[in-house]
Amino acid sequence: MMDSFPLDTTSTSHLCIYMSTLITSYYMSYSYDSILSLTLSPILFGWSLYGITTIGHDLLHVPTKQNRRLAFICMDMTLFNSDEWIQIHNKDHHCDLNGENDIMKLKGTNLLTEWYHLLEISKQSTLIHHVYRIPFYIVLFQLRWYQIISIYMTVLFCIAYFTYITHSNPVPSKYAVGTIQHNLDHIWDIFPESWFITLLFGGINAHATHHCFPTCNRSEFIKKSRYLSHKYSNYRVIHTYKQLYTLYSTRFKQSSNNHSDTSDTSTN
Repeated sequence: MMDSFPLDTTSTSHLCIYMSTLITSYYMSYSYDSILSLTLSPILFGWSLYGITTIGHDLLHVPTKQNRRLAFICMDMTLFNSDEWIQIHNKDHHCDLNGENDIMKLKGTNLLTEWYHLLEISKQSTLIHHVYRIPFYIVLFQLRWYQIISIYMTVLFCIAYFTYITHSNPVPSKYAVGTIQHNLDHIWDIFPESWFITLLFGGINAHATHHCFPTCNRSEFIKKSRYLSHKYSNYRVIHTYKQLYTLYSTRFKQSSNNHSDTSDTSTN
């Protein structure tokens, strides 16, 4: 494995697309007054910002000095602090999936409570963390106030429905926390072999695969997800958009019952 992990071919192509979309959408949002530049461009900016942070997420799973420097640019200077992320994601989330301190999942029985919970991940931010983001804030606040709101709403939308959704509808697990079987009882893969969906979701779509192999890069997702599919009977994967709709539409039932029957979704 290369020392520059995870900037493999797939991750590099994704990062290039995120960066070019970020720059183009910002320019459109700032320079033009058309309907598209006032509405669609901020959404694209928010999505690309989310995408860049997912590259930082990948880097911090192998937190070498080089990766920490790159992650600082991708995360600390925009949305998240790397040290906090390692604690709440690598430790609280990965090491104790669905445990007491794991906040990286959808909560609530309706949209209002669900979105309120999304703010929980940023509660521990300190002033020094925002100091690092001053250059980003200076650039961002050149835009109109409603464009800025749209950008942050898009980021939250991506976190909720591209990331946390993969933890919806877990099944009671008899396996020990940290085992592959326990991970598979709590997480879904969503179109893990689709390059486009992997780009759109920031690599989080192959989330069961990621939890089982947290240091594998995006180019390895297909191989690893096929291995899980052949090796483990409780591997849960979304193959069709009908199954994806069922996963989204049953998430509130899961929140209220802590368990939901997803018979309309595929388990292999």
